[in-house]
Amino acid sequence: MSVEIKAREIFNQFATVGANDQKILTLPDFINVLSPFETDLPKPTYSLLYLIADESKKGYVTEQDWVSFINTMTSPDGSFKLLYQFIASSSSNKTKMSYNQCIEALNKLNTSINPSYQQNLVKMNWIYLPRFFEPNGSIQFNDFITMISYLPVTKLIGNFEKEANKKKTIDSTQLVDLLSTNLSHKISNKLKVNLSNITDYFEGQNEFSLSNLLFVYDTLNKIDLINEVIANTPPTTEDKDDILINKMDLYTHLNDPLLKSANFKPVSMLEIDLLFYLINKKSGDNIPRKELISYLNPSYNNNLKTLPSMFENSNSKHSLHTQDDNFSLWPIYDSLYSFFLGSIAGCIGATVVYPIDMVKTRMQAQKHKALYDNSFDCFKKIIKNEGFKGLYSGLGAQLVGVAPEKAIKLTVNDLVRRIGTNEDDGTITMGWEILAGSSAGACQVIFTNPLEIVKIRLQMQGKSKVIKAGEIPHKHLSASQIIKQLGLKGLYKGASACLLRDVPFSAIYFPTYANLKKVLFGFDPSNTNSNKKLSTWQLLVSGALAGAPAAFFTTPADVIKTRLQVESKQHDIKYSGISHAFRVILKEEGVTAFFKGSLARVFRSSPQFGFTLASYELLQNMFPLHPPLTKDSNFKAITGYPGIYNLTNDQVYNSQSRNDRIMYLNKSDISPDVQKINDALVKLPAEYVYKAQDAVRLLLDIDYKFGNFNYNSYLNFIQKK
Repeated sequence: MSVEIKAREIFNQFATVGANDQKILTLPDFINVLSPFETDLPKPTYSLLYLIADESKKGYVTEQDWVSFINTMTSPDGSFKLLYQFIASSSSNKTKMSYNQCIEALNKLNTSINPSYQQNLVKMNWIYLPRFFEPNGSIQFNDFITMISYLPVTKLIGNFEKEANKKKTIDSTQLVDLLSTNLSHKISNKLKVNLSNITDYFEGQNEFSLSNLLFVYDTLNKIDLINEVIANTPPTTEDKDDILINKMDLYTHLNDPLLKSANFKPVSMLEIDLLFYLINKKSGDNIPRKELISYLNPSYNNNLKTLPSMFENSNSKHSLHTQDDNFSLWPIYDSLYSFFLGSIAGCIGATVVYPIDMVKTRMQAQKHKALYDNSFDCFKKIIKNEGFKGLYSGLGAQLVGVAPEKAIKLTVNDLVRRIGTNEDDGTITMGWEILAGSSAGACQVIFTNPLEIVKIRLQMQGKSKVIKAGEIPHKHLSASQIIKQLGLKGLYKGASACLLRDVPFSAIYFPTYANLKKVLFGFDPSNTNSNKKLSTWQLLVSGALAGAPAAFFTTPADVIKTRLQVESKQHDIKYSGISHAFRVILKEEGVTAFFKGSLARVFRSSPQFGFTLASYELLQNMFPLHPPLTKDSNFKAITGYPGIYNLTNDQVYNSQSRNDRIMYLNKSDISPDVQKINDALVKLPAEYVYKAQDAVRLLLDIDYKFGNFNYNSYLNFIQKK
């Protein structure tokens, strides 16, 4: 799509019908389109661009005004061209600009801001301005670019000479004022706050020379270069999502021979000392690279808000995925992937501890006439009567069910934890951790209950091979026969007891597991300085320890569930429900009966979940769905420029592709007054936003007072007020 067609499309989406039924773009809509997000530049200052767009100073911007403005702004050196055309607009010869024309235009801008303004070259901070027009008293466009580029430092020197005393020095207040007025629109808000402390850097010094002033100015002017270098530095290893930097690290890196061979501008240790001082960091302090960039890059916070609309929308060519798009399949793929890994991990964990589970079930199912004295006796008798194979009776049914059961538990827990995790710092509250675990436990019952009842009945069939005289041997049923015998309703017998066990189990287990990793092994994803990767044994230990309290404290519910689900024999007590089973067991067998098999349950659940969680996390690391944090993916997270490294060479260098870099926004995101019924998708070219920012910053380079320009100033300028 051509620049003109796109400009007309945007105009028609925001145009208002003015006098004589003519479509116009009002100043508020003009500003909202070019600055749709809060930035470090005051929005009213964009009225300067509206003034430039309104070429004939009518008081409004027509479609042709807008198209002409966009054509100029998006052309090579477009921001400079806008300023040049505006200042030289009164000249009959548009190829040249005289000194008087320049002064007249700048005076008029200042007068529109402050009607009582009086021209004074010294007060205007432009005492070196005439030199740019020598020797002919006029300049062309190329000279204008040079003037704008060097005007800030010449103004700084000129202001110093104006303020300096007889000793050619200035005081601390003057130093801070000179730096602030020249750099306020170029440095981050974090550095602006600390800039007032700059005089303390020069310990015991009350007077400051031109050399002191230029040292600070030159250091802050190198920030863009330093930011670019460290932003493109990959982490030391793929398991780290950031790197820590101290003074010596930064100095060594910036003075690396590779950078020197590329003719990188030298950065001295004194300049790095000054930067760390302004960041409130001492000599030996480490600072995460993300935090360092937030100080160095004035657009850091802006980018975090603006660029996702370009690279994370489903319509974007460079989009990987988005969680907010209703039609995106990526969250489904993500969940299916977690489900698949959870299934494998669940099978591994269940197989490892299945013999213990067999013993636990036999111990919980027996009533007064005990076949087994204890768990160890039960284990020996199973081996003796049923062989080693008997320890794995019902394993097939267990594996069929445990795959979806563990998968849904792990997937739901991960999903709810992601919802409850603070996006800014990666932290999660204990309440959310418990909710995530409880939700996982509740969801797994869909698979757990049928699995448990079939498994228990398979395990109880081999209870004893000793047949009394005249007794008919009990026929062993297969899993499919048991399922057919139970029917759908029977498969969910005891489901409420299963919920009573699984919800508290997961509510205890998952928060305990997450916090054990943090306390024992320093694993904290929200902390840059913490361990980012645990070894297999650390995962096993954390999982096993977390399983112990969860298994023990939920044993009473597990006993009741087992009694409800085991197949009733003749003369056996039949339970009508949870409360009935609780009363009968308490009355007939006492409180200790509720903890039958608790030891076996702890010894089963602890290693099972240890192996399951360890396998799950190891599989995620071995077969990552998302790429590891390397230079490519890390750059997106750190600098606020997502998707940059996903672009092909053609997308980067082909002009047509550059024009296709679009921000996808709702109209209500740009104009807050838009009613929901009239909301629509706006495909806003990203270069509109960033080139408009460049133009405003160039105007502030000329005079910081232009930052006070607003709608009233605009009306004053065109004399419509």
